[in-house]
Amino acid sequence: MKRKTVPVFLAILVLVLISPHLAHAKLKASQPKFPNAKLLVSAQSVQDSLGEDNLVIIDARTSGYDTSHIPGAINLKFADFFTPGVGLLPKSDLRRKLGEAGLTRTMTFVIYDNTSASFGAAGRIFWMLEYLGCTDVHILDGGWDKWAADGRPEEATINILPAATFEASVIASRRMTKERISKKLNTKNFVVVDSRTDEEFIGWQLYGEARGGHIPGAVQIPYGWFFNDNKTVRKYETLKEMFESRGITRKKEVTAYCTCGIRSAFVYFLYRLMGYSKASNYDASILEWAADRSLPMEKARNYSKLVYAQWVKDLLDGKPVPNPPAGRYVLAATTSSGSVDTLIPGSIYIRTEEVEWPSAEAGLVEGSGNLWPDKKLKKKIEKMGIDKDTTVILYDAAYGSADPISTTRVWWALLYAGVSDLRILNGGITSWMDSGFDVTEKPEARNAVDDFGTGPGEFPLHPEYLATTDYVEEVVAGKHPKALIVDIRSWREYIGGPNDYASIGIPLTARGRIPGAMWGHWGPKTLVGGHFSDSLDSTLRSYLEVARFWKEWEITRDRTLIFYCGTGWRSTLGLFFGHLMGWPSLKNYDGSFLEWAHTSPNAKNHKIEKGNPLRD
Repeated sequence: MKRKTVPVFLAILVLVLISPHLAHAKLKASQPKFPNAKLLVSAQSVQDSLGEDNLVIIDARTSGYDTSHIPGAINLKFADFFTPGVGLLPKSDLRRKLGEAGLTRTMTFVIYDNTSASFGAAGRIFWMLEYLGCTDVHILDGGWDKWAADGRPEEATINILPAATFEASVIASRRMTKERISKKLNTKNFVVVDSRTDEEFIGWQLYGEARGGHIPGAVQIPYGWFFNDNKTVRKYETLKEMFESRGITRKKEVTAYCTCGIRSAFVYFLYRLMGYSKASNYDASILEWAADRSLPMEKARNYSKLVYAQWVKDLLDGKPVPNPPAGRYVLAATTSSGSVDTLIPGSIYIRTEEVEWPSAEAGLVEGSGNLWPDKKLKKKIEKMGIDKDTTVILYDAAYGSADPISTTRVWWALLYAGVSDLRILNGGITSWMDSGFDVTEKPEARNAVDDFGTGPGEFPLHPEYLATTDYVEEVVAGKHPKALIVDIRSWREYIGGPNDYASIGIPLTARGRIPGAMWGHWGPKTLVGGHFSDSLDSTLRSYLEVARFWKEWEITRDRTLIFYCGTGWRSTLGLFFGHLMGWPSLKNYDGSFLEWAHTSPNAKNHKIEKGNPLRD
């Protein structure tokens, strides 16, 4: 039998073609379900590959490398390769710097950082290398956080590679520009993701931006959402739902931005991992966009009414804060009843029963609504240490709360009373504790005020925020053509299904909705929602997402909106979103469906609708 031989030139060709991949033969995908799973590699496969030729491990952390790192890793800092608000350095400078670092375009790269603390540093290096034409670039799943937590090998030796020649082959389509975004904005097959925090997106200026807010039409997905508790990347199914439910599909051209293109570069990595073929990073990001006054920006009109954990911490520590209180402030935890044992230091504690009938009696007094009568409400607010000129910062004291309706319930009562400056801590005690700040078990003592600050007969100062049953009857009768009743209940309740009020002792047995009401959304469950908060971090949902699904039901800023639910709690969360957006005419039907169907004097004559109005 004659042995087959391979021509020498062919053997050399095969070796040349596969040699870049020999070095990382042991590298394995951490999560094989991703379409481009090889881009995200497992810690074990990296450990098994240590010391292999042509494999370069890049530690992208901004600090910590000198103390400990993965054996053999070099340290590259993304800040050495770009100018904030401008983007990457010129190609000639990048070639020189990368060559001095010992890199070539044909090497195999594995990059890691310390995930949340690095704000996307590994993604930034990954994007830069792919933009410059590198074809064998990977990110370590879990980064340094999980590597160290798992007790894998570490060293403190400073590793420096011999200088090399880096020949760039730029792929221009991977770098987005303000001109291209401006031209493509609001086109059907183009999506921009804003990977910044809620506070940045809605309008707070935290990092020297010339203007606050976001690029119009941008879809917000905060960088922190992309990681599990152990800092590994979330599974494919979770990210697929996260992206596609917001219209970010693989058929579209996609880009991302943040402050200066760091967090957004990790979004670019996720695009690539998930098989998006037209992906880029806007590396100059909002620093450049906001500085160009010819480019549009949007923000929530009343963004300063939704504060964030660091703002509260700085305020308590006596540090300067943006949009500060004008004078005295009160920090107040809220819950529906009972007591709490986890509070932000310096907080008083407000139970919802202090502004309304106790839950066992709520709505049972004929035609009363739920708020205490005005004189009694005024005295109760004075006992809290609050007058009309006090800045009140409210937060939900239940960790992991799905929807802060006890907070918005108290917020609305104080708004109705006339407190001039009301703020809500986004994410409540959850965001405070997740930020690593201290808590206490003991509330602060209250310092009652002598008077709310209104003259005789001038309380409440803002009765326009309350809708009475008489007014709702007029709306149903067509006497206020610009008014719209908005139902903040589950779809099941809205179309006439059962509710869960019996479980909390409220005899709401009627089924259906107030005639003409449009569905303002709520989660699938009756008393615990999901359409108004983000379950990944317990913060409020993007106000633009709320505005989009309201628009489908003709709920727009040019109408007088009367929000209602079962007993006037969930409806206050809907009203808060309208207030955050600066919508001018908002009311809460305090007695809500319980009063309409059961306790108002004319309840037996009130009509009730059922079914799906879009289909029936």
